[in-house]
Amino acid sequence: MVTRITEAMVYDALRKVIDPELRHNIVDLGFVQEMDIVDDYVHLDIQLTTPYCPYAENIVAQIKRAVEGVPGVKRVEVERACMKED
Repeated sequence: MVTRITEAMVYDALRKVIDPELRHNIVDLGFVQEMDIVDDYVHLDIQLTTPYCPYAENIVAQIKRAVEGVPGVKRVEVERACMKED
């Protein structure tokens, strides 16, 4: 039987990804802007606080590892942008 991947499952996994500077998880910080799930594929759009975030690559790697740990996920793609200053 194939496991159906839900947004709740992915969000639960993403709550384990902590921004090292802000010391909170990326879900509560509002970094996850969009999520698409198609079969065993998960696509995420995330926004970091600054284009010069020294931890950006590390955060993206953590996101991929966390989501790949969700049962049924075979492929993860993360696109990143930066939050706009108002």
